[in-house]
Amino acid sequence: MKLKLPEALKSKRATIALSMVGAALLTSASLFATGPDAAPEEIAERAWPVSVTHVQPGTFSPNFTAYAKLESTRVARLRSDLVAPIVDVHVREGDWVEAGDLLVSLDAREANLAVIEKQADLKQAEATLAAAENQLRLEKQSAEHFQSKYQIAQNKLTRHENLMAKKLISKSLLDEVVTQANQASIEFHNHQRVMTDLPNQIAALQASVTKASALLGRAELDLEKTQIRAPFSGPITSVFAAPGDYTNLSVPLIEVADASAAELRVPVPDAYVDAFKQAETETTEILASDGSATFKLARLARHVRQGQTGTDAFFTIHSQDSQRYPLGRVVNLTVSLPAMADLVALPVQAIYENERIYRVTGNRLIGLPVARVGERNSEEGGYQILVANPDIQPGDAIITTQLPRAIDGLLVDVANATNDT
Repeated sequence: MKLKLPEALKSKRATIALSMVGAALLTSASLFATGPDAAPEEIAERAWPVSVTHVQPGTFSPNFTAYAKLESTRVARLRSDLVAPIVDVHVREGDWVEAGDLLVSLDAREANLAVIEKQADLKQAEATLAAAENQLRLEKQSAEHFQSKYQIAQNKLTRHENLMAKKLISKSLLDEVVTQANQASIEFHNHQRVMTDLPNQIAALQASVTKASALLGRAELDLEKTQIRAPFSGPITSVFAAPGDYTNLSVPLIEVADASAAELRVPVPDAYVDAFKQAETETTEILASDGSATFKLARLARHVRQGQTGTDAFFTIHSQDSQRYPLGRVVNLTVSLPAMADLVALPVQAIYENERIYRVTGNRLIGLPVARVGERNSEEGGYQILVANPDIQPGDAIITTQLPRAIDGLLVDVANATNDT
């Protein structure tokens, strides 16, 4: 059973509680009204510690590294225009061959028979021509005989006609002399016709000999084609033939590259294209090296590939070095560009976004856009980037620290400095 408090006691307790809350509120208000004012705290600007280098623009020979692929400007895909069985293949892919080396042998029996046949045709034509030339020579030797016989017969006929006019001979004797004169005349004119016609026959026979000789030459050429040889020195890049196959006019048998036409193809980064073009215009030499051999720039060429365009540089390679550099090999090159003035060499960490550096002026950063023109390696500075900006002055302090939030006007504290030449 719960006891109930009197109503008077409940009222008294509520009044005491309200009095205590009011006293607390009055005390707090008094404290805030009479207390001292608090001064706002000032936040100091942070100075970022950086290292700088004092630069000296100068003349440098920029270089850059690139991967080059060895190619040949002349790659022969050897075919045969004969249809013949393949007897033997003497090379394999990757073999090095010299000019004239035998690569593939075809069945030569049919070609040999054709040569023998054409040799016989030529000999027959030559014999016929020789007979006609001998006849012409003999006809020339007997020309005086036929001329003399004809003249004698004509003179005899004239005398007998005179005698007949004087009735000193009989008619039958005159007829006999006329017959003799006519026979001599026919023989003489036949000889003249033969003398006139023989040179034409000889010319035709000479043409026959020439034709027979050409056909023999073609047959001999076909015989040579049964042995497919290397047109130049270089590596075998592909083999498509095998013994037992038949040649086909449209199918290549062997692919061989010309070592003397070997070149190194180097994709040129956009940043260096202008330097290459200027060197090409001014006929200035650009060299590349892989550490063991040096190569000279031959030409530039624009290329268009799917989704991209660019510029390739081609460096010549000496034929004696070709065997050390097989076609298709990728070579790591250092390309040296012509010397350029007013360049600044900086460590990699001084370059921001590949196109900006920061100069320190009055402990504040000032951004400078730069053109990256190449690289260099020096004993004192190691690997450095070469940049250009006409606003860079000798002695400028360039930061060599990568700051996460480098912006113009940022306060920095230079911890140490180096000099770059």
